[in-house]
Amino acid sequence: MDSKLFIFISASITSLYWTNLPSVSVTLSMFCLAACGLVFNKTRTYAFALIGISWMASVGHWQYSLQLPLTQIRQAVWVEGRVLSINHQVVNPRFNLSIDKIAENSLLIPRVVRLSWNNAPWHIQQGQHVYLLVKLKPPHGLANEAGFNYQQWLFSENISATGYVKNDSGNTLLLAETSLRQRALNQLIALNLKHEAWIAALTLGYRGLLETDDWSLVQSTGIAHLIAISGLHLALVASMSYFILAWGLGLIVSRFYQLHGINLHKVALVGTVLTTYAYSALAGFGLPTLRAWLSLLLLACIFLGNLNLSLRRVVLLSISGFVFLFPLSLFGLSFWLSFSAVLIILFIFWCRPHQSQGFNVVSSLKVMIKIQLALSVLMLPIIAWQFAYISWLSPVINLLAVPLVTLVLVPLCLLAIIFLALWPPFAHVIFNWVDALLSVALHYLQQTQSLSWAVWSLPAIPMSVWLLFLTAIVCFMLPNIGKIKGFCLVLFLPILSYAFTSHNTDWQIDILDVGHGSAVVISKQGRAVMYDVGAAYPSGFNMAESVILPLLKARGIAQLDKVIISHWDNDHSGSLQVLKNKISVAHILTTDTTCRLGQVMQWQGLSFTVLWPDNPTLHNDNNSSCVIHLSDGQHSILLAGDIDASIEKRLVEKWGDKLKSDILLAPHHGSNTSSSAPFIHYVSPQYVVFTQGFMNRWSFPRPEVLRRYNDSSATLFSSSEVGQVSFIVPYKHKEPIVVRTYRQDIYPFWYANFPKALTEP
Repeated sequence: MDSKLFIFISASITSLYWTNLPSVSVTLSMFCLAACGLVFNKTRTYAFALIGISWMASVGHWQYSLQLPLTQIRQAVWVEGRVLSINHQVVNPRFNLSIDKIAENSLLIPRVVRLSWNNAPWHIQQGQHVYLLVKLKPPHGLANEAGFNYQQWLFSENISATGYVKNDSGNTLLLAETSLRQRALNQLIALNLKHEAWIAALTLGYRGLLETDDWSLVQSTGIAHLIAISGLHLALVASMSYFILAWGLGLIVSRFYQLHGINLHKVALVGTVLTTYAYSALAGFGLPTLRAWLSLLLLACIFLGNLNLSLRRVVLLSISGFVFLFPLSLFGLSFWLSFSAVLIILFIFWCRPHQSQGFNVVSSLKVMIKIQLALSVLMLPIIAWQFAYISWLSPVINLLAVPLVTLVLVPLCLLAIIFLALWPPFAHVIFNWVDALLSVALHYLQQTQSLSWAVWSLPAIPMSVWLLFLTAIVCFMLPNIGKIKGFCLVLFLPILSYAFTSHNTDWQIDILDVGHGSAVVISKQGRAVMYDVGAAYPSGFNMAESVILPLLKARGIAQLDKVIISHWDNDHSGSLQVLKNKISVAHILTTDTTCRLGQVMQWQGLSFTVLWPDNPTLHNDNNSSCVIHLSDGQHSILLAGDIDASIEKRLVEKWGDKLKSDILLAPHHGSNTSSSAPFIHYVSPQYVVFTQGFMNRWSFPRPEVLRRYNDSSATLFSSSEVGQVSFIVPYKHKEPIVVRTYRQDIYPFWYANFPKALTEP
């Protein structure tokens, strides 16, 4: 049975590498073949493989069926539903809404949508029933090779659409009653504690109060697992619950002879399952918490049923159950981090078993240190692959932080939250103790950030290289493998090769997906120049932190030699200040200073020629855009800003055939006021890239513009459709330019680009 469960899990995991879903007919055929295969003993293994593949394919098709039709997402519609998100924001909240009714039509299956609401007239809180006018669009996110993949996250969270609430007098709060968890958060915030953000995370699993600096501290110290209520916290609550129930019931049973037949172990076990269920509810039934609780439930059933199952069988049953019950969690990072940690702990106890000689403090401390060191070493490749950094102090910090959080802070927080309902003044006292302890702990944690060596940033390294590195570490930890350890040294070579500097002379142009705006990275031999930096928004979201800096970090680029700002519209320059604060910028060129007609700059053998403006004060902001022609003498790109047809005419008159370029960043995102036929003729681009937002209100790029470019036989790319577009350009050679897009070449997997059918024109 173990092998069949393993085959089912492995087959399900292959869905992570599918670029397209099998068709519905193929999926049904596989289910039928699997059913037939289960009949015969010799084919059951293959049947379990087909079950895994067809199960994940059916999940994908089910998600497609839950997508809202285009008729309901191209216009404002009235929806009725229940607020799912716990929330502290009063004015501009972001929240998930479970829709029961849309456009007065009741839904057989509720849909979850993610909404924002500027200047909400009441405090949106979990549990409220609302009637709202919303404008929705299919789940979509920026698609770049570095940074958070929002679209994949939406898919893993089963969110069918995103959008915003339109301010309208008809927006109504139908039912004001809020959830117990929301009321607990409100009471906690009302206490005005200094470290309420951390206390809310430890107590309720709510991390919405944490600021950017808090997340930076979490990342650099490696304590993210401590502020996310998951298996570690649930195990603590389960242990405390079992001990208290067994001890308390033991006192009662010992005094009454009639009760001596009660099995205290089973009663305490059932009570523990119920207690931890309540704790999971307090944490909002987040997937990590729910996975931990289901594992506890499985173990409880095994003990209560006196089943004799091996540890391997238990682990395989757990994973199979999660794949079956929560298949979308396979596409989220937390699933893999959780089970990696569990498997590492099991591996350590298998290859380095602990010889128990009864309980004592020293022995327990040794076990804890062994587990923590093993987790730090074996999780290192996984963390480095996903987050591109190594925290050298993380093992030491966790050795101190884990017992402090699990044995002191979490029990105090739980005690306080109980008294918050029973005796609020005493709860306030306990929370003040927690606040004081956090002040001391956070002070010392913040001191580590001043140590330049504490965190080592890494360039992006392929998963296969990290997998070989992890395999080598595991082999070295295995007992009695003799000469094989010498062979394992070879597995370290791929990662060591990244320590050497590449001598590749090719240069690269990355036109990033920044929604409606532009941001272009030109890089060569580990150095980079930028043209425009994308937008920044009042909410604090900006393209520098979300897109540009992650990409530069992944490339190992610590400084920008030049930043050229085409003009001062927010969608082109909004993130400049954030970028300057986060990374060293040697020179900034704008139309206010040095970007003038005829200027020529040299950079690593590339020529930057300013084709426009002549005098920015004579033109509006768009028409004063800094137009750059970048060339190595063989290949070239024209960066045109937001100029319109009148300036294009003057460029044609001034430069004529010198406008010819292999690549064109389309003027003004594809507006019909730009991209005139004569301009296209003289540029004669091989590739044209439009940078615009998904389903933008201007319908950029305009159909008539696309027709004009199609008449020129250019290959067209829209960032909202293909994501980041990268051009690898041979330096001063006639070889063709290599083109890669994020959604088609870099990360073409079906779930990351879901729902493709609705995003294609």
